[in-house]
Amino acid sequence: MSRTLVLRVLLAAALVLAAAHAGSREAARLLLPLLRDALAVVASDFSIQRFELMQERANTTVGALAVQERTLFLGGQAIVPDGQQIVVASTTVGTVLQPLLVLAVLVLAWPAGLFEFAVRLGLATAAGVVVLLLDTPFSLAAWLWDAQIKMYEPGRSSPLLWWNVFLNGGGRLALGLVAAAVAITLAQRWTARPNRPAPAGR
Repeated sequence: MSRTLVLRVLLAAALVLAAAHAGSREAARLLLPLLRDALAVVASDFSIQRFELMQERANTTVGALAVQERTLFLGGQAIVPDGQQIVVASTTVGTVLQPLLVLAVLVLAWPAGLFEFAVRLGLATAAGVVVLLLDTPFSLAAWLWDAQIKMYEPGRSSPLLWWNVFLNGGGRLALGLVAAAVAITLAQRWTARPNRPAPAGR
């Protein structure tokens, strides 16, 4: 990696982190409707009663309060919903935004012409939405599911819990890197295509 690119990455990181420090809470607030709708789809066994920003000590978190909506079969028994047991799952705003910050740093730092950069921004926005939907809703759904498993069938696992382990073990960083690579590569290929000659008249 050239010194110029390293410098660009450092400057982009400083800019993105400063913007995140100033506006992370408001950014998370804007994302709440999208994340709530996605969580309702992923965690279909639960009814989301509240989904909002919460203050937990020094951290601002995105929190979901849910109740079981469907009968679950765990530990050889049927767990019938009664509407009394409230399950809480939350994650910090920093965790929600982490892959997006990685994506933003690389998209801003990688050299490009003006047109290519504009195309890259559009692709990065779409990639960021995909990353969000693969991250926070599935992670919160895994915590809701994990609470039931710990209570009724300890030791059980599932693909949802495995995915959450991946996310918490560096997967969010990987998602941000992959999304940035896809946006940068597609933008380069799109803007590098030669112009096709117009069809000759008869």
